[in-house]
Amino acid sequence: MSLLIVGSVAIDSIATPWGRVDQVLGGSATYAALAAQLWTPTVMVAVVGSDFPATYTRFFSKHGLNGEGLQKVPGKTFRWKGRYDQNLQAHTLHLDLGVFHDFQPELSPALRRVSHAFLGNIHPSLQWNVLRQLSKPRMVACDSRDDWIRHNRKEFVSLLKRMDILFLNDSETRLLTGVHGLVKATHALARMGPKVAVVKKGEHGVLVASKDAFFSVPGYPIAEVVDPTGAGDSFAGTCLGYLATVRRPSWAALCRAIQLASVAASVTIEDFGPARLSGLSRQEILRRARAYQSITRTVSL
Repeated sequence: MSLLIVGSVAIDSIATPWGRVDQVLGGSATYAALAAQLWTPTVMVAVVGSDFPATYTRFFSKHGLNGEGLQKVPGKTFRWKGRYDQNLQAHTLHLDLGVFHDFQPELSPALRRVSHAFLGNIHPSLQWNVLRQLSKPRMVACDSRDDWIRHNRKEFVSLLKRMDILFLNDSETRLLTGVHGLVKATHALARMGPKVAVVKKGEHGVLVASKDAFFSVPGYPIAEVVDPTGAGDSFAGTCLGYLATVRRPSWAALCRAIQLASVAASVTIEDFGPARLSGLSRQEILRRARAYQSITRTVSL
C-alpha cells in the first residue's frame, strides 16, 4: 500500500444556496481517499459507529476503501450539519463527534511501512501519534483547522518541522502566521518548518512556497458551485496520490500535482457530498487539466 490517509468519516446534512441534502456520506478521509485512489493504492484509517449505513460500507468497498483501516465500533458515527451562505462560508448548525471523539489510530505492521501519508485535520496529538508509528515514509503531509491552530498551536507548530507538505486555507494561514498578505504569509508558513507550504484560496486558486521557490495557479472556473464540502480534502488527496506515483520528487512534479489537485477540487464542488467525485475517472481529470492549462496559458510579450 503506497498511500495512507488518516481522518474522519462522517454523515453530513448540508444546505447551500443551491439546495440541500441530508444524511450524505462525508468526512475528510472520505474525500481525500476517493481522490487519491484514482492515482495510487490507498488505505483509509478512520472510525465509524454501529449506525453507519450498509449502503456506505458497500460504497467504500466498490472504491477499494473498505479495508483494515476502517474501524466499526459501538456508538454513533460522526455527524455534521452545516449551512453555506452566499459567500460560501460554512456555518456549523450541529456537530456530534460520536465515536470519532475517542478515535485512536493504531496502524498494523503493514500500514506502518507505507511510503506516503496524509494526516487529515484531526487533533495534532493524533497526527503525532500516527507519525510516530510510521517507519520510513518518503513523504508525509498534513492539514489542520482553525480550532487546532488556536488551542493547540505549540503542538501543531512542532509537528510542522516533520512535514514534507502542509495544506492550509487562507484564513488558517493568516491565523497561524499572523500575516495578512497571503503571498508573504505563504512564505512565512514555509519558514515555520514544512518543506512545502500550500495555501488554498478556494475559487481564487492556490499559492505554493518552499524556502527557495514559489508557484501560483488560479482556480479552475466553475459556473455554479453546488457544495464546497470536501474540496480541500480532495485537493490534498489528489496531490498526494499523484506524488506517490513519482519515482523522484521534484518541484516540477509538485507543480503538476497542484494543478491536478485544483482540477479534482473543481469537480468535487459541482454536486453535493462526494457524488461527483465518486464517479470521477483519471481520464476526466486529465482532460479538464488540459483545458485548465489552455485557460491559464499567457500570451507571449
